[in-house]
Amino acid sequence: MEFNSIKDVEKYLDHIPKFSNTGTSAANFRLSRFRNFCERIGNPQKEFASIHVGGTNGKGSTCHILGTIYQKSGFKVGLYTSPHILRFNERFKINGKAISDGPLVTFFQRFGKLLEDHKLTYFEISTAIAFWWFAQSKVDLAIVEVGLGGRLDATNIIDPLASVITSISLDHTNILGEHIEDIAREKGGIIKAGKPVIMGDLPGDARRIISQIAQKKGSKLYSIDEFNPQYVKAGQYGLRINGEQLLINTNLAAPIQAKNLAMAWRVTQLVNNEFPVQYEQFIKALRVVELGVGRFEKLLTDRRWYFDGGHNPEAVQALKQSIQAIGQINEAVLILSLMRDKIQPDLMTEFLEFKNIYYYQLNLERAATFNDINQWLPNVLPIPSSCSHQSFLNDFDSELVIFAGSFYFYETVREWIKLCFKP
Repeated sequence: MEFNSIKDVEKYLDHIPKFSNTGTSAANFRLSRFRNFCERIGNPQKEFASIHVGGTNGKGSTCHILGTIYQKSGFKVGLYTSPHILRFNERFKINGKAISDGPLVTFFQRFGKLLEDHKLTYFEISTAIAFWWFAQSKVDLAIVEVGLGGRLDATNIIDPLASVITSISLDHTNILGEHIEDIAREKGGIIKAGKPVIMGDLPGDARRIISQIAQKKGSKLYSIDEFNPQYVKAGQYGLRINGEQLLINTNLAAPIQAKNLAMAWRVTQLVNNEFPVQYEQFIKALRVVELGVGRFEKLLTDRRWYFDGGHNPEAVQALKQSIQAIGQINEAVLILSLMRDKIQPDLMTEFLEFKNIYYYQLNLERAATFNDINQWLPNVLPIPSSCSHQSFLNDFDSELVIFAGSFYFYETVREWIKLCFKP
């Protein structure tokens, strides 16, 4: 296939199975093929320093926080996250700016034949682009988010300065295992020999497994406990730094961000020799950090409407903490959309606290149907795809409304709002 424009690239990518549509059939958990491809294009992942961030929840937010901190400290910083919400380009950023179409076209023009030969997955192609673009752009440091799991994730061919495991809870159990210990082993696979590893607030069984892996690999293990991370109120968090409990002002709002800030601070201290960060630079970065779309994001300035992509029990618990900081869960309107493979007893139980629930089925193969949801949430009401979203949403003009369940729901919600509130 010839790649003469971004349309050709998009057409090629559209024909590759995506995890969002087909789930595990779009994945490949053997690194040998991807390593071989990267060798053929010059091993770009070896051309820059990196920090590797994995975990069930919080890894995307922690990556954005770290990227902003290092950018504000004067470094040229690459940021690779997934999935994208609106455009493929969102996955790749340097100093906060997404990749333009030009380099994407160049990548496919240069390596299109190799891509065909190696039959890379959608995520592997995405990861290769990130490594190649960061190397071409000569970034000082790349913040790299794990896609799924860790041990066999395509990103795991990097040799980072430090590895971060933000949290571990039950998610992707059909791939990673049904028990916390199984998932911890997969996520702990990003720990590299002799390199420090930072862990967030992990359950006891997960902490034990991560400790065993770190010990076996001769990697020093650090926690965030000594920093006593605390949520004070939206925009204000507490951290104990150098023995003193300090109040930090930021534009972040969710209670869970207290732990992510503590992990980011720990990282900066551990790699301070290579990439020094002053406390003042850390504070300055937190005043302007943006977490990307869909993370308890306020959708309209004049309405209490929020979007959150949390789709596992731990993430929904964090969402409920965020709601409690601004209102009451039993008074909130929950507009939900879920993937079928996410339906688990522990997750669905978390939604029972909501009293006003509506469900919308996305046009995806993986999407859960209303009947799938109704079995668990008997008070849920359907939103027909044919309904007038303008009249539906106008009913909640003054309500606290939470759109949630899947990042893949975000584009649909944005489209509804665009149609309902035309300038």
